[in-house]
Amino acid sequence: MIHGFKAFMSARGWALLGGVIIGAALFLAGGLVLTKPPVEAATAVYPPAPTPTHAPAATPVAVALAQPQLAPQAGPRVYSGDVLPDRKVAVAAEVIGQVLQVNVDVGDPVKTGDVLLRIDSTTLEAQRAQALAGLQAAQAQLDGLLLGADAADIAAARAALTAANSVYAKALAGPTNEDLEIAESQMRQAEAAVQRAQAAYDRVAWNPAIAALPESQQLQQATFQLAAAQAQYDKIVQGATEDVRNGAYAQVVAAQAQVDRLTRGATQPMIDAAQAQIRQAETALFLTQVQVDKATVRAPIDGVVAKVNTSVGANAAPGAPIFEIVSNEVKIVIAVEETRLAELSVGQPAAIRVNAYPDRTFAGEIVTLAPELNAATRTAEVTLRAQDDAGLLAPGMFATVELAH
Repeated sequence: MIHGFKAFMSARGWALLGGVIIGAALFLAGGLVLTKPPVEAATAVYPPAPTPTHAPAATPVAVALAQPQLAPQAGPRVYSGDVLPDRKVAVAAEVIGQVLQVNVDVGDPVKTGDVLLRIDSTTLEAQRAQALAGLQAAQAQLDGLLLGADAADIAAARAALTAANSVYAKALAGPTNEDLEIAESQMRQAEAAVQRAQAAYDRVAWNPAIAALPESQQLQQATFQLAAAQAQYDKIVQGATEDVRNGAYAQVVAAQAQVDRLTRGATQPMIDAAQAQIRQAETALFLTQVQVDKATVRAPIDGVVAKVNTSVGANAAPGAPIFEIVSNEVKIVIAVEETRLAELSVGQPAAIRVNAYPDRTFAGEIVTLAPELNAATRTAEVTLRAQDDAGLLAPGMFATVELAH
Protein backbone atom coordinates (compact mmCIF):
# COMPACT_ATOMS: atom_id res chain seq x y z
CA MET A 1 0.00 0.00 0.00
CA ILE A 2 2.86 2.38 0.83
CA HIS A 3 4.37 1.65 -2.49
CA GLY A 4 1.09 2.56 -4.24
CA PHE A 5 0.80 5.86 -2.34
CA LYS A 6 4.25 6.82 -3.37
CA ALA A 7 3.47 6.04 -6.98
CA PHE A 8 0.30 8.23 -6.81
CA MET A 9 2.17 11.16 -5.28
CA SER A 10 4.95 10.88 -7.75
CA ALA A 11 2.89 11.81 -10.82
CA ARG A 12 -0.73 12.82 -10.62
CA GLY A 13 -0.66 13.62 -6.92
CA TRP A 14 1.77 16.47 -7.18
CA ALA A 15 -0.19 17.93 -10.06
CA LEU A 16 -3.46 17.96 -8.10
CA LEU A 17 -1.83 19.45 -5.04
CA GLY A 18 -0.38 22.26 -7.07
CA GLY A 19 -3.78 23.06 -8.54
CA VAL A 20 -5.37 23.32 -5.09
CA ILE A 21 -2.69 25.74 -3.87
CA ILE A 22 -3.07 28.00 -6.93
CA GLY A 23 -6.92 28.11 -6.57
CA ALA A 24 -6.66 29.14 -2.92
CA ALA A 25 -4.30 31.97 -3.80
CA LEU A 26 -6.68 33.34 -6.43
CA PHE A 27 -9.66 33.23 -4.02
CA LEU A 28 -7.77 35.29 -1.40
CA ALA A 29 -6.74 37.87 -4.01
CA GLY A 30 -10.40 38.33 -5.19
CA GLY A 31 -11.54 38.94 -1.64
CA LEU A 32 -9.08 41.71 -1.21
CA VAL A 33 -10.30 43.44 -4.36
CA LEU A 34 -14.01 43.23 -3.38
CA THR A 35 -13.38 44.61 0.10
CA LYS A 36 -11.48 47.70 -1.15
CA PRO A 37 -13.40 50.94 -0.16
CA PRO A 38 -15.06 52.85 -3.10
CA VAL A 39 -13.49 55.99 -4.47
CA GLU A 40 -15.63 59.13 -3.88
CA ALA A 41 -17.05 60.68 -7.06
CA ALA A 42 -15.77 64.11 -7.99
CA THR A 43 -18.27 66.93 -7.50
CA ALA A 44 -18.76 69.18 -10.58
CA VAL A 45 -18.61 72.93 -10.03
CA TYR A 46 -20.76 75.19 -12.26
CA PRO A 47 -20.71 78.98 -12.56
CA PRO A 48 -23.74 80.90 -11.11
CA ALA A 49 -26.71 81.40 -13.41
CA PRO A 50 -27.19 84.93 -14.76
CA THR A 51 -30.03 87.04 -13.39
CA PRO A 52 -32.91 87.27 -15.97
CA THR A 53 -33.83 90.68 -17.35
CA HIS A 54 -37.45 91.51 -18.40
CA ALA A 55 -38.05 92.94 -21.89
CA PRO A 56 -40.80 95.53 -22.40
CA ALA A 57 -44.27 94.05 -23.18
CA ALA A 58 -45.20 93.81 -26.88
CA THR A 59 -48.26 95.67 -28.23
CA PRO A 60 -51.12 93.19 -29.18
CA VAL A 61 -52.04 93.02 -32.87
CA ALA A 62 -55.62 92.21 -34.02
CA VAL A 63 -55.82 89.20 -36.34
CA ALA A 64 -58.90 88.58 -38.59
CA LEU A 65 -59.89 84.91 -39.03
CA ALA A 66 -60.89 84.07 -42.60
CA GLN A 67 -64.02 81.96 -43.16
CA PRO A 68 -63.29 78.49 -44.65
CA GLN A 69 -63.98 78.30 -48.39
CA LEU A 70 -64.66 75.06 -50.34
CA ALA A 71 -62.37 74.88 -53.30
CA PRO A 72 -64.08 73.85 -56.55
CA GLN A 73 -63.54 70.29 -57.65
CA ALA A 74 -60.64 70.05 -60.02
CA GLY A 75 -59.76 67.40 -62.54
CA PRO A 76 -61.61 65.80 -65.43
CA ARG A 77 -65.20 64.69 -64.89
CA VAL A 78 -65.01 61.20 -66.41
CA TYR A 79 -67.37 58.44 -65.35
CA SER A 80 -68.05 54.84 -66.23
CA GLY A 81 -71.57 53.72 -66.97
CA ASP A 82 -73.80 51.26 -68.79
CA VAL A 83 -75.77 51.50 -71.99
CA LEU A 84 -79.35 50.48 -71.18
CA PRO A 85 -82.52 50.23 -73.25
CA ASP A 86 -84.77 53.23 -72.87
CA ARG A 87 -87.67 50.83 -72.26
CA LYS A 88 -87.72 47.11 -71.47
CA VAL A 89 -91.04 45.26 -71.30
CA ALA A 90 -91.70 41.70 -70.13
CA VAL A 91 -94.66 40.31 -72.10
CA ALA A 92 -96.76 37.69 -70.28
CA ALA A 93 -99.79 35.63 -71.23
CA GLU A 94 -103.11 36.63 -69.66
CA VAL A 95 -105.02 33.37 -70.29
CA ILE A 96 -104.13 29.74 -69.81
CA GLY A 97 -103.86 27.40 -72.75
CA GLN A 98 -101.59 25.59 -75.17
CA VAL A 99 -99.33 27.65 -77.43
CA LEU A 100 -100.39 27.11 -81.04
CA GLN A 101 -98.16 29.61 -82.86
CA VAL A 102 -95.00 31.64 -82.13
CA ASN A 103 -94.32 34.33 -84.75
CA VAL A 104 -91.04 35.91 -83.54
CA ASP A 105 -87.56 34.94 -82.44
CA VAL A 106 -84.74 36.67 -80.59
CA GLY A 107 -83.49 39.69 -82.54
CA ASP A 108 -86.66 40.22 -84.59
CA PRO A 109 -87.89 43.84 -84.82
CA VAL A 110 -91.52 44.36 -83.87
CA LYS A 111 -94.07 47.14 -84.02
CA THR A 112 -96.78 47.91 -81.51
CA GLY A 113 -99.70 45.55 -82.11
CA ASP A 114 -97.75 42.87 -84.00
CA VAL A 115 -98.94 39.33 -83.19
CA LEU A 116 -96.26 37.55 -81.18
CA LEU A 117 -98.07 34.37 -80.16
CA ARG A 118 -101.44 32.60 -80.34
CA ILE A 119 -102.95 30.43 -77.60
CA ASP A 120 -105.66 27.79 -78.04
CA SER A 121 -109.00 29.55 -77.48
CA THR A 122 -111.49 26.71 -78.12
CA THR A 123 -112.98 26.86 -74.62
CA LEU A 124 -113.06 30.66 -74.68
CA GLU A 125 -114.89 30.65 -78.02
CA ALA A 126 -117.55 28.30 -76.57
CA GLN A 127 -118.04 30.62 -73.60
CA ARG A 128 -118.48 33.55 -75.95
CA ALA A 129 -121.12 31.64 -77.96
CA GLN A 130 -122.99 30.85 -74.74
CA ALA A 131 -122.93 34.51 -73.70
CA LEU A 132 -124.19 35.53 -77.14
CA ALA A 133 -127.13 33.11 -76.86
CA GLY A 134 -128.00 34.58 -73.46
CA LEU A 135 -128.05 38.05 -74.95
CA GLN A 136 -130.30 36.95 -77.78
CA ALA A 137 -132.77 35.34 -75.34
CA ALA A 138 -132.92 38.48 -73.22
CA GLN A 139 -133.53 40.60 -76.31
CA ALA A 140 -136.33 38.30 -77.46
CA GLN A 141 -138.02 38.56 -74.07
CA LEU A 142 -137.96 42.34 -74.22
CA ASP A 143 -139.29 42.33 -77.77
CA GLY A 144 -142.20 40.13 -76.65
CA LEU A 145 -143.07 42.55 -73.89
CA LEU A 146 -143.02 45.54 -76.20
CA LEU A 147 -145.06 43.88 -78.96
CA GLY A 148 -147.81 42.62 -76.66
CA ALA A 149 -149.85 39.37 -76.92
CA ASP A 150 -152.08 38.32 -79.80
CA ALA A 151 -155.51 36.67 -79.53
CA ALA A 152 -154.14 33.11 -79.68
CA ASP A 153 -151.81 33.71 -76.74
CA ILE A 154 -154.62 35.15 -74.65
CA ALA A 155 -156.95 32.21 -75.47
CA ALA A 156 -154.28 29.67 -74.51
CA ALA A 157 -153.65 31.45 -71.21
CA ARG A 158 -157.36 31.47 -70.37
CA ALA A 159 -157.64 27.73 -71.12
CA ALA A 160 -154.74 27.05 -68.79
CA LEU A 161 -156.46 29.10 -66.09
CA THR A 162 -159.70 27.08 -66.49
CA ALA A 163 -157.83 23.80 -66.13
CA ALA A 164 -156.01 25.01 -63.05
CA ASN A 165 -159.29 26.10 -61.43
CA SER A 166 -160.83 22.69 -62.11
CA VAL A 167 -157.95 20.86 -60.48
CA TYR A 168 -158.05 23.11 -57.45
CA ALA A 169 -161.82 22.75 -57.05
CA LYS A 170 -161.54 18.97 -57.21
CA ALA A 171 -158.82 19.01 -54.59
CA LEU A 172 -161.06 20.99 -52.27
CA ALA A 173 -164.25 18.91 -52.83
CA GLY A 174 -162.67 15.52 -52.25
CA PRO A 175 -163.48 12.26 -54.14
CA THR A 176 -166.82 11.79 -55.89
CA ASN A 177 -168.92 8.65 -55.73
CA GLU A 178 -167.82 7.79 -59.24
CA ASP A 179 -164.16 8.03 -58.22
CA LEU A 180 -164.75 5.75 -55.27
CA GLU A 181 -166.63 3.18 -57.39
CA ILE A 182 -163.89 3.09 -60.01
CA ALA A 183 -161.17 2.67 -57.41
CA GLU A 184 -163.11 -0.08 -55.60
CA SER A 185 -163.76 -1.91 -58.87
CA GLN A 186 -160.06 -1.87 -59.74
CA MET A 187 -159.22 -3.23 -56.31
CA ARG A 188 -161.79 -6.10 -56.67
CA GLN A 189 -160.37 -7.02 -60.06
CA ALA A 190 -156.89 -7.16 -58.58
CA GLU A 191 -158.11 -9.41 -55.77
CA ALA A 192 -159.72 -11.83 -58.28
CA ALA A 193 -156.50 -11.95 -60.29
CA VAL A 194 -154.58 -12.90 -57.15
CA GLN A 195 -157.03 -15.71 -56.38
CA ARG A 196 -156.69 -17.19 -59.87
CA ALA A 197 -152.91 -16.97 -59.74
CA GLN A 198 -152.86 -18.58 -56.32
CA ALA A 199 -154.98 -21.52 -57.51
CA ALA A 200 -152.67 -22.12 -60.48
CA TYR A 201 -149.64 -21.95 -58.19
CA ASP A 202 -151.13 -24.48 -55.76
CA ARG A 203 -151.57 -27.06 -58.54
CA VAL A 204 -147.80 -27.15 -59.20
CA ALA A 205 -146.52 -26.39 -55.73
CA TRP A 206 -145.20 -29.98 -55.41
CA ASN A 207 -142.64 -29.36 -58.18
CA PRO A 208 -139.12 -28.78 -56.76
CA ALA A 209 -138.53 -26.22 -59.54
CA ILE A 210 -141.62 -24.24 -58.64
CA ALA A 211 -139.68 -20.94 -58.48
CA ALA A 212 -138.80 -21.21 -62.17
CA LEU A 213 -142.34 -22.00 -63.34
CA PRO A 214 -144.59 -19.27 -64.87
CA GLU A 215 -147.24 -19.86 -62.19
CA SER A 216 -144.86 -18.50 -59.58
CA GLN A 217 -144.16 -15.35 -61.57
CA GLN A 218 -147.86 -14.77 -62.32
CA LEU A 219 -148.74 -14.98 -58.64
CA GLN A 220 -146.03 -12.48 -57.76
CA GLN A 221 -147.16 -10.00 -60.44
CA ALA A 222 -150.83 -10.29 -59.39
CA THR A 223 -149.87 -9.60 -55.78
CA PHE A 224 -148.05 -6.40 -56.77
CA GLN A 225 -151.04 -5.17 -58.79
CA LEU A 226 -153.35 -5.77 -55.84
CA ALA A 227 -151.11 -3.73 -53.55
CA ALA A 228 -151.12 -0.81 -56.04
CA ALA A 229 -154.91 -0.92 -56.42
CA GLN A 230 -155.34 -0.93 -52.65
CA ALA A 231 -153.02 2.11 -52.28
CA GLN A 232 -154.90 4.03 -54.97
CA TYR A 233 -158.23 3.27 -53.30
CA ASP A 234 -156.96 4.43 -49.91
CA LYS A 235 -155.64 7.66 -51.46
CA ILE A 236 -158.98 8.47 -53.08
CA VAL A 237 -160.88 7.75 -49.90
CA GLN A 238 -158.57 10.00 -47.89
CA GLY A 239 -158.91 12.88 -50.33
CA ALA A 240 -156.37 15.55 -51.34
CA THR A 241 -153.68 16.42 -48.77
CA GLU A 242 -152.73 19.96 -47.73
CA ASP A 243 -149.69 19.94 -50.03
CA VAL A 244 -151.81 18.91 -53.03
CA ARG A 245 -154.32 21.67 -52.36
CA ASN A 246 -151.59 24.29 -51.98
CA GLY A 247 -149.95 23.18 -55.23
CA ALA A 248 -153.23 23.37 -57.10
CA TYR A 249 -153.83 26.86 -55.78
CA ALA A 250 -150.35 28.02 -56.89
CA GLN A 251 -151.12 26.82 -60.42
CA VAL A 252 -154.30 28.89 -60.41
CA VAL A 253 -152.45 32.04 -59.29
CA ALA A 254 -149.76 31.63 -61.97
CA ALA A 255 -152.32 31.04 -64.71
CA GLN A 256 -154.32 34.10 -63.64
CA ALA A 257 -151.19 36.29 -63.64
CA GLN A 258 -150.35 35.16 -67.16
CA VAL A 259 -153.84 36.04 -68.38
CA ASP A 260 -153.67 39.46 -66.70
CA ARG A 261 -150.26 40.22 -68.20
CA LEU A 262 -151.35 39.31 -71.70
CA THR A 263 -154.59 41.23 -71.54
CA ARG A 264 -153.21 44.47 -70.11
CA GLY A 265 -149.75 44.37 -71.74
CA ALA A 266 -146.31 44.81 -70.20
CA THR A 267 -145.86 47.25 -67.32
CA GLN A 268 -142.91 49.60 -67.00
CA PRO A 269 -141.25 47.60 -64.19
CA MET A 270 -141.43 44.50 -66.38
CA ILE A 271 -139.80 46.37 -69.25
CA ASP A 272 -137.09 47.74 -66.94
CA ALA A 273 -136.32 44.24 -65.66
CA ALA A 274 -136.04 42.90 -69.20
CA GLN A 275 -133.71 45.74 -70.19
CA ALA A 276 -131.53 45.04 -67.13
CA GLN A 277 -131.23 41.42 -68.23
CA ILE A 278 -130.09 42.60 -71.64
CA ARG A 279 -127.38 44.79 -70.12
CA GLN A 280 -126.24 41.92 -67.95
CA ALA A 281 -126.04 39.63 -70.99
CA GLU A 282 -124.11 42.28 -72.95
CA THR A 283 -121.55 42.56 -70.14
CA ALA A 284 -121.11 38.79 -70.04
CA LEU A 285 -120.55 38.76 -73.80
CA PHE A 286 -118.01 41.58 -73.56
CA LEU A 287 -116.01 39.77 -70.87
CA THR A 288 -115.86 36.56 -72.88
CA GLN A 289 -114.78 38.52 -75.95
CA VAL A 290 -111.96 40.10 -73.93
CA GLN A 291 -110.74 36.65 -72.92
CA VAL A 292 -110.83 35.49 -76.54
CA ASP A 293 -108.79 38.52 -77.60
CA LYS A 294 -106.20 37.82 -74.89
CA ALA A 295 -105.48 34.46 -76.49
CA THR A 296 -103.61 36.49 -79.13
CA VAL A 297 -100.50 38.06 -77.57
CA ARG A 298 -99.38 41.31 -79.25
CA ALA A 299 -96.30 43.53 -78.95
CA PRO A 300 -96.90 46.41 -76.50
CA ILE A 301 -94.10 48.66 -77.85
CA ASP A 302 -91.86 49.16 -80.86
CA GLY A 303 -88.51 47.48 -80.40
CA VAL A 304 -86.53 44.26 -80.69
CA VAL A 305 -87.28 40.86 -79.20
CA ALA A 306 -84.61 40.20 -76.55
CA LYS A 307 -85.91 36.94 -75.02
CA VAL A 308 -88.31 34.14 -76.01
CA ASN A 309 -89.29 31.80 -73.16
CA THR A 310 -91.82 29.50 -74.86
CA SER A 311 -92.37 27.33 -77.92
CA VAL A 312 -95.19 25.72 -79.86
CA GLY A 313 -96.91 23.02 -77.78
CA ALA A 314 -95.98 24.51 -74.42
CA ASN A 315 -98.64 25.57 -71.93
CA ALA A 316 -98.94 29.29 -71.29
CA ALA A 317 -99.87 30.42 -67.79
CA PRO A 318 -101.19 33.84 -66.80
CA GLY A 319 -98.44 36.08 -65.44
CA ALA A 320 -95.51 33.99 -66.67
CA PRO A 321 -93.16 36.08 -68.91
CA ILE A 322 -92.91 34.63 -72.41
CA PHE A 323 -91.17 37.49 -74.25
CA GLU A 324 -88.92 40.42 -73.44
CA ILE A 325 -88.89 43.40 -75.78
CA VAL A 326 -86.39 46.27 -75.58
CA SER A 327 -86.84 49.60 -77.31
CA ASN A 328 -84.58 50.74 -80.11
CA GLU A 329 -83.64 53.89 -78.17
CA VAL A 330 -80.94 53.57 -75.52
CA LYS A 331 -79.72 55.64 -72.57
CA ILE A 332 -76.49 55.83 -70.61
CA VAL A 333 -76.62 55.79 -66.81
CA ILE A 334 -73.71 56.94 -64.61
CA ALA A 335 -73.28 57.54 -60.88
CA VAL A 336 -72.02 61.02 -59.94
CA GLU A 337 -70.66 61.86 -56.49
CA GLU A 338 -72.54 64.25 -54.25
CA THR A 339 -69.85 66.96 -54.33
CA ARG A 340 -70.27 67.53 -58.07
CA LEU A 341 -74.02 67.52 -58.40
CA ALA A 342 -74.17 71.31 -58.21
CA GLU A 343 -72.08 71.48 -61.40
CA LEU A 344 -74.58 69.43 -63.44
CA SER A 345 -77.79 70.42 -65.20
CA VAL A 346 -80.24 68.95 -67.66
CA GLY A 347 -79.10 69.57 -71.23
CA GLN A 348 -75.42 69.70 -70.29
CA PRO A 349 -73.30 68.21 -73.13
CA ALA A 350 -71.12 65.16 -72.70
CA ALA A 351 -68.76 62.95 -74.71
CA ILE A 352 -69.56 59.24 -74.78
CA ARG A 353 -67.18 56.47 -75.76
CA VAL A 354 -67.66 52.68 -75.93
CA ASN A 355 -65.18 49.86 -76.34
CA ALA A 356 -66.90 48.63 -79.47
CA TYR A 357 -65.94 51.85 -81.32
CA PRO A 358 -62.68 53.01 -79.70
CA ASP A 359 -61.97 55.61 -82.40
CA ARG A 360 -65.35 57.30 -82.21
CA THR A 361 -66.83 59.74 -79.74
CA PHE A 362 -70.61 60.11 -79.49
CA ALA A 363 -72.08 63.45 -78.57
CA GLY A 364 -74.67 63.33 -75.81
CA GLU A 365 -76.40 65.34 -73.14
CA ILE A 366 -77.85 64.93 -69.67
CA VAL A 367 -81.60 64.23 -69.79
CA THR A 368 -82.41 63.48 -66.14
CA LEU A 369 -80.86 63.94 -62.70
CA ALA A 370 -82.10 61.59 -60.02
CA PRO A 371 -83.85 63.51 -57.23
CA GLU A 372 -82.52 61.11 -54.58
CA LEU A 373 -79.00 59.94 -53.75
CA ASN A 374 -77.87 56.45 -52.95
CA ALA A 375 -77.42 56.46 -49.16
CA ALA A 376 -74.65 53.85 -49.33
CA THR A 377 -72.45 55.45 -52.02
CA ARG A 378 -73.57 59.10 -51.76
CA THR A 379 -73.96 59.22 -55.51
CA ALA A 380 -76.85 60.22 -57.73
CA GLU A 381 -77.98 58.48 -60.90
CA VAL A 382 -77.52 60.67 -63.97
CA THR A 383 -79.07 59.63 -67.27
CA LEU A 384 -77.69 60.73 -70.64
CA ARG A 385 -78.79 60.18 -74.19
CA ALA A 386 -76.55 60.03 -77.25
CA GLN A 387 -77.57 62.41 -80.02
CA ASP A 388 -75.89 60.71 -82.97
CA ASP A 389 -75.66 57.05 -82.05
CA ALA A 390 -77.15 55.97 -85.42
CA GLY A 391 -78.21 52.70 -83.83
CA LEU A 392 -74.63 51.74 -82.97
CA LEU A 393 -75.01 51.79 -79.22
CA ALA A 394 -76.55 48.57 -77.93
CA PRO A 395 -77.88 47.69 -74.48
CA GLY A 396 -75.26 46.10 -72.27
CA MET A 397 -72.27 48.04 -73.64
CA PHE A 398 -69.78 49.60 -71.23
CA ALA A 399 -69.57 53.36 -71.67
CA THR A 400 -67.12 56.06 -70.61
CA VAL A 401 -68.69 59.49 -70.19
CA GLU A 402 -66.83 62.81 -69.95
CA LEU A 403 -69.00 65.66 -68.79
CA ALA A 404 -68.30 69.10 -70.20
CA HIS A 405 -67.42 71.94 -67.79
